[in-house]
Amino acid sequence: MKLVRSLFLDRIGGQIAILIVASLLAIHAIITTSIFITRPEHWAPPHDDAALVALARVVAASPPTERAGLLAGFARAFPDMGIVAAPRMPADVAAEWDIRLSFLQDQLGAGFLLAGLPQPNAVAVRLPDGEVLTARLQPLRGPPFLGGPIGTTVLFVISSMALLGTWAALALRRPLSEFATAAENFSLQGDVAALPERGPQEIRAVAKAFNRMRERIRRLVDDRTRMLAAMGHDLRTPITRLRLRSEFVADGELRAQMLRDLDQMIAMADGVLAFLRDGESRERATGVDVVSVLRTVCDQFADTAHIVNYQGPNHATIVARPDDLRRAVANLVDNAVRHGTHAVVRLAVKSGIVRIEVEDDGPGIPDDRKQAMLEAFVRGEEARTMDGGAGFGLGLAIARAVAQAHGGNLTLRDRVPHGLIACITLPAGAAAGSAAALAP
Repeated sequence: MKLVRSLFLDRIGGQIAILIVASLLAIHAIITTSIFITRPEHWAPPHDDAALVALARVVAASPPTERAGLLAGFARAFPDMGIVAAPRMPADVAAEWDIRLSFLQDQLGAGFLLAGLPQPNAVAVRLPDGEVLTARLQPLRGPPFLGGPIGTTVLFVISSMALLGTWAALALRRPLSEFATAAENFSLQGDVAALPERGPQEIRAVAKAFNRMRERIRRLVDDRTRMLAAMGHDLRTPITRLRLRSEFVADGELRAQMLRDLDQMIAMADGVLAFLRDGESRERATGVDVVSVLRTVCDQFADTAHIVNYQGPNHATIVARPDDLRRAVANLVDNAVRHGTHAVVRLAVKSGIVRIEVEDDGPGIPDDRKQAMLEAFVRGEEARTMDGGAGFGLGLAIARAVAQAHGGNLTLRDRVPHGLIACITLPAGAAAGSAAALAP
C-alpha cells in the first residue's frame, strides 16, 4: 500500500492517471444507464403500442364480417390513434425501421408486416390475410438526449471536468496559492508561520525547499548582522584610543584632519549598523502624528543653520513606527541640505495614502541614475574618495527600507527648474503589523 501511494497517490502524474481512469469508468456507467433507460420496453407508451398490437391480433383472428365493428369500437376507445382500414399497403412506407418499429414487429410476430408512414408517428400494419390497418401513435416520451451520442459526450465532458476541477482545486490550486502568497510576503521575521507542506509530493517538495531556503537566508542575514555589529562595536575601542592619542599631536592642522577621519569612521560604522537595523526593525507600530515628526526633523536641521521648511496640514495621524519614520525623513532632508541651499518638507493625506515629499534646489540626479541611487553604498559623487561632505550611500537605501517596512515605497523625481523631490508613499492605516521588513 505504501508503494502504491508513493507511486500514484502522492504524485501529480499518478493522480492525473487515476482521474482519467475514474472518468472512463464514469462514462461507461453513464452509457450503460442511458442504454438501460432508453430501452423501448421502458420508455415506449404502453397504452398506444400495446393497443396496436392487441388490435392487430384481434382483427386478424376475427371473421372479416366482424372487423368493421371491432375497428369502430377501437376507434371509440382510442380516438387519438386514428385507426382505419386500408385496401392495401401504402406505397410510400419508410424504407428503414427505427428501434420502436422493430420492437413492435417483434411483438406482433410472424405473419404481420409493420411499416412506418411519412406522417409523424403514423404506421401501417398488414395482417396475415393481406388486410391493412393504419394508426397514429403518440410520440415517445423517453429521454432520447441521454441515450444519443451528443448527450453521452456532454455528460462525459461534464463528469471529467468536474473530477479534474475538484482535484485541481484541492490538490494544486490551494497549495500553489499559498506558495505564491508566501513568496510575495517573504519575510525574515521569526513570527511568520512556515509555508504548509501539503498536496502532491511535488508540491510538498517545493514547499519544503522554500521553507529551508527562508531558514538559510535568515541565518545568513543574522550572521552578517552579528558580524558587522561586532565589528562596529570592536572598532569603537581603537578609534577611541586614536582620538585620545591625536589630542597629543602638536600640529593643529594634522590633529584636525585625524579627528575628522576618525569621526568619518564612526559615522560609517553607525550608518552600516543603522541600515542593517532598518532591515529588521523590532519597533512596534502605533498611532503617530506624522506632522509632529516632520516638524521635529525640520527644527533639528534649522538648529544647525539649515533652511528647512514644512508645508502641509497641522495634524495627521497614521499608524507607523515613529523612530524609523523619523530616521527616514531625516536622511532625505540631510541629502537635500547637503546638495542644495534649502529644503521643503511637504505632507499630503488623501484617500488613505500619505505622501511625504522632501524637495531641494540642488543639481538633481540624472534619470538613468535614480534607481541605482536607491541601492545601498551607491553615492552621487563620481569621486571614489570621501571627504567631510560626502556620504556613504546609505541614506536613500535606509529611507526606502523604512518605507517598504511600512507597506509603502520611496521614489525620486525631478524638480522644475532644477533639484530633486524624494517622495515617501505610505498607507495611512496599514502599517501596524504591515508586511514585515525585508533585510536588504
